[in-house]
Amino acid sequence: MRFVFVEELIKFAKKNKNVHLVTSDLGYRAFEKFVKIYPKRFLNVGVSENNMIGVAAGMAMNGKKVFVYSILPFVLFRSLEQIRNNVVHNNLDIKIIGAGGGFSYNVQGISHNTSEDISIARSLPNLSVYNPGSKIETKIIVNLMFKNKNPCFVRLGKAPDINFYKKEIKIKNNEGIILTSGKDLTIFTTGNIIENVYNAVKKLELQNIKIKLISLPILKPVNDNFILKHSSSSKIMSIEENVQIGGLGSLLTNLYFKFKINKKISFKSLSLEDKVHNQIGSQSYLREINELDEKSIMKNIKKFLNDRY
Repeated sequence: MRFVFVEELIKFAKKNKNVHLVTSDLGYRAFEKFVKIYPKRFLNVGVSENNMIGVAAGMAMNGKKVFVYSILPFVLFRSLEQIRNNVVHNNLDIKIIGAGGGFSYNVQGISHNTSEDISIARSLPNLSVYNPGSKIETKIIVNLMFKNKNPCFVRLGKAPDINFYKKEIKIKNNEGIILTSGKDLTIFTTGNIIENVYNAVKKLELQNIKIKLISLPILKPVNDNFILKHSSSSKIMSIEENVQIGGLGSLLTNLYFKFKINKKISFKSLSLEDKVHNQIGSQSYLREINELDEKSIMKNIKKFLNDRY
């Protein structure tokens, strides 16, 4: 997904001379083309993420549109005080790009784990939060950010290898993307876990289980009406590679409570447990032991549907 981000950034930088890219000793094999074209608009501050946010804030206060890029736990967790006090409190035009969302980099240890980043980002005022699940969604989200003059946070992960979309995708008014149709169950998902969810849904179709699957790459602000409109099923599930507290699961339950949905809804969240996730291994392995792999998703869907199948 990062290569899609860079390609779109180069296009936008051509149109807007105030676009700058700041990173913390990262981006090799990704930013060379940007640096070659715009060497004076690229700044590598070294392994100094807090300083990176402070520098970006100063640039934004002087009229620059700044994109900061780093590995997600370092750009968000390590720099949280600077993001809170310097960026969102001043509503600066800074875009925070976090690579390696969820368990993407867990082979490097728990310091690279981001199981609660969406929750933290959604709690910050003025901050738009995006979690694209594919190259196509990433392209759409990056272009939405270009038009957004407020602070933004984007979680990037490894792009899935399959195409989920039957036609050209456009996102209007912060809506989601409907990937499949069905009346047995509605599933809302976000981020690149979409690959496992989509594969599970398509296999369950062969067992005559019809599921409406919706991708939500925009997690703040959300389009309440869109979510409510597509919550007509009696059974609704959310699936995410993030803890439920503050994540997609919380987003949906809070929304249903806010609008006092009076029809009976059975809701289940498939998400990461509220605990320290200190296992080390590949993303696929971590998903498997946390029941977010394709097989476990299918099992949990069937169980949620009362094991009728």
